[in-house]
Amino acid sequence: MGGGAALGRAAELGPTSGGQSGDATVGGPRPPVKRFPRRPSAPGRRAPAVTRGGHLLLLSLLLVAQGCGRPLTEASEESAPPFSFRSLDLQQRTKEGLPAWTLKSPEARYNIRSGVARALRPEGVIFVKGQPLYRLAATTGTVVNDGAVILLEGVIRLQRLGPNPLVVEADRALWIPGASLMRFDLAPAVRDERNRVTSKIALLHLDRDLLELRGTPRLERWSRPTPLSAKPDANRLEMVGTARAVDWQPGKGSLLGEGPVTIRRRPPGRSPKEAPQVVTASRLEGNTLRQLYTLRGPVAMNDPVDASWFRGGALTVDAKEQSLSTAAPFEGQRGALQARGEELRLDGASTTATIPRACQLRQGGDGVSAQRCQWNWSSQAVEAEGDVRFQRQANQQLTRAERITGQLGTGGSITATTPGGRVITRVRVPPPAKGPSRPRVPAKPEPIVF
Repeated sequence: MGGGAALGRAAELGPTSGGQSGDATVGGPRPPVKRFPRRPSAPGRRAPAVTRGGHLLLLSLLLVAQGCGRPLTEASEESAPPFSFRSLDLQQRTKEGLPAWTLKSPEARYNIRSGVARALRPEGVIFVKGQPLYRLAATTGTVVNDGAVILLEGVIRLQRLGPNPLVVEADRALWIPGASLMRFDLAPAVRDERNRVTSKIALLHLDRDLLELRGTPRLERWSRPTPLSAKPDANRLEMVGTARAVDWQPGKGSLLGEGPVTIRRRPPGRSPKEAPQVVTASRLEGNTLRQLYTLRGPVAMNDPVDASWFRGGALTVDAKEQSLSTAAPFEGQRGALQARGEELRLDGASTTATIPRACQLRQGGDGVSAQRCQWNWSSQAVEAEGDVRFQRQANQQLTRAERITGQLGTGGSITATTPGGRVITRVRVPPPAKGPSRPRVPAKPEPIVF
């Protein structure tokens, strides 16, 4: 019954169904009681005794009056219709006296008997440590027991304030302020300027600044930031991923996706009509503010457009720096070129792939191994250093050097040089074929096939 009192204190009374109107505040401070002198009893006449039933009736009336904070006649009129309010203004504070949340509505109806208020176009603010953190708005709202439970429906928009803004949108939300919990369902979506996550259910733990997205969450990422007030450009959609569950802390940017994780990525410059890269992993960990993500192994990638694939352990993607790296053993292929190693770094800005440990490159029957190697997939420049072994299938040619640089050409040929270093080459010459001898014609130097 105390819910009716507080709601009444926060609203101005409008015309009621009984035709009455006024500005009285329900449950407001009571005026001082005016005491009248007791009229003396007639001589020889005793005051009427209060029976036991009278005591019970008086006690019941007092409890109703104190609990409901409204005239006794209203409590007795069970058939009375709900009040009609011109406006609704609820405010809640913490035990320390700091603002916790506010909720306002230009029009609301309040049922005193049930303690339920129905509001149109409610708007509110949610505070954390006395500072505003979220601003909310909805089409309609149902408030139970002065805000013990609040149901928002229609077009719901919850916007995070501050330096890292985001928006939560849904068609229905259940807000339990006492538990610092908001549950969004009916097409919930969470979006910042670069990312959007959709799911069947979204739980926002306000006290922990944690969003839990359940029900096959879908993660989308755009190549460029988009203001929250604008609709993202579908042509700039860079990545689409799915996971079993996603946890996101908007303030810190921490993002966790429980696997299996599947990501479809469109590299820069690739047409939306072309097939995307497909990446699978057991788990996704990252930070949306730093734009740094780690795919936990085993990781597999397939790209039908470039005829490339990758298999390896944990893979870290730096979207801001356009780089990719792994410290685990891997193997992969791009076109006809196969690569293996114990570590890999890809730099999208310089279009360079570096294998800093145990590098092995192979094409067909030819290959090179070194402690470290580097390949630029734009200029096709190749460099290998540290105990380099370059082997050709033709004539079983083997070349050893400390450093080799070259150029990868069409068909996989490479012209290699060894600047300032010692080179040892071993070539197996096949025995001459039997038959009449012919004059020897000088042959053109055969390119080294890589």
